[in-house]
Amino acid sequence: MDDNKPPLVIAIASGKGGTGKSTLSISLAMALADLGRRVTVLDANFELPSIATLLNISPTYTITDLIEGRQSIRDVIYNGPQGINFILGSSLPKPMRELSTAHHFGIVNAFDTISKELDILIVDTAPGINSSTLNFVRASQEVLIVTTSEPVAIASANALIKTLHCSYNLQKFRILMNRVHDTYEGPKAFKTLEKLNFNNNEIFLTYAGHIHEHKSARNAASKGQVIYKMFPKSKFSQDMKTLSQKIDTWPIRETPRGHIEFFMDKLIGKGARTSDTNEEPIFNTPIT
Repeated sequence: MDDNKPPLVIAIASGKGGTGKSTLSISLAMALADLGRRVTVLDANFELPSIATLLNISPTYTITDLIEGRQSIRDVIYNGPQGINFILGSSLPKPMRELSTAHHFGIVNAFDTISKELDILIVDTAPGINSSTLNFVRASQEVLIVTTSEPVAIASANALIKTLHCSYNLQKFRILMNRVHDTYEGPKAFKTLEKLNFNNNEIFLTYAGHIHEHKSARNAASKGQVIYKMFPKSKFSQDMKTLSQKIDTWPIRETPRGHIEFFMDKLIGKGARTSDTNEEPIFNTPIT
């Protein structure tokens, strides 16, 4: 990709836990890497980060070391399989999970220093609706909401969409149906979600596709293995390849929206910066 353009930033979000969001983030990163894309994955779940567990790795440093100023962003990067870089999370005590605006700004701002080293940034957010998730979604260019066809999952995804729209005026959402059993289940569930937003002309939902359930997914995760690599000919892996090819055609926005965003220097020109906060990024400061 053109180094003068900002990387594509995709926030992977879900209305509830258990939709397989983190597993998909890892497999999607690998599928994009197979296309020759330079991919970085940020585990932005401060409650229960799972990517390190799913890959069976023990990072020396985590994003907490970055936030508290002990290490730089380059120091906390874990070089994973296929050349994929991971910035892994650590579980924070409940009172510390809601980052201040300045801490959040500091994390997002730190990525400017590595903008020329990646094409795509995948931000695996915490499930549900909390300020940390909402801020990371808002700072991303694309929102990919992962859900299943279960009624509770659909309702939770819809609640997340409503919150992002009402609180931050986000309007465009891409929907990925996970763990489907046939090719009809995903589109049918998506139509249910569309009906819930039928009367809102300011919300635009796009069907990003579906991912088939794989019977060995849980077993693989328990062993630190990745289904996408274990079973490359499975429906799951073929679906991931299809999704990655779609993402590779998504346009990259090159203008800012007037608030904290990843790769701001690329969006508004080197040395310039605009945000909706007067606070400076805080590092070397404990999260409180």
